[in-house]
Amino acid sequence: MLIFISGGVRSGKSGISEQIAIRHIHPEGRLLYVACGSRTDAEMDERIFHHRERRANSGYMWSTIEQSVDIGDIPIEPKDTVLIDCVTTLLAGEYFREDKEAFEAGVRITDGILNIHKRAQTVVVVSNELSYETPATDLTADYMKVLGMVHQKIVKQSDLAVLVEHGIPVVKKGVMTCAVS
Repeated sequence: MLIFISGGVRSGKSGISEQIAIRHIHPEGRLLYVACGSRTDAEMDERIFHHRERRANSGYMWSTIEQSVDIGDIPIEPKDTVLIDCVTTLLAGEYFREDKEAFEAGVRITDGILNIHKRAQTVVVVSNELSYETPATDLTADYMKVLGMVHQKIVKQSDLAVLVEHGIPVVKKGVMTCAVS
């Protein structure tokens, strides 16, 4: 199963994504959290701490993998549930890397996520919704365009797509069979 969760910054999407991932655990599989962000400042450190603390207090055993590029290279087993948080930071890592072309970043991300989807039981993909933002520069506009294309390709393949607004999940595609709070 492939599940796509998006929403604005601090909309509650990560917490809801964690709840959805927990509800899709296979009894013999691992619960993997793929952290795509890089430590950049004190605010990011605080967000990382908050996310780790929430997972630690969830009552479930999460294995964290820090991967800001080459998402498809993560070792996955068929019964694993994988939560990828988030495509926005993954795109920043791929877009600005020195050893690859920026214009291929979206393809690398999409292919990587779909590769994981082929190998895992469930994949939950989190991303920020930027379509309401006004780009300040041409670089920002291009980044947003690539992110939008990645979103469309992932949602097309998804079984469930959810937009989180003010902590409330709004189903855009599929049927959410589990309640989240």
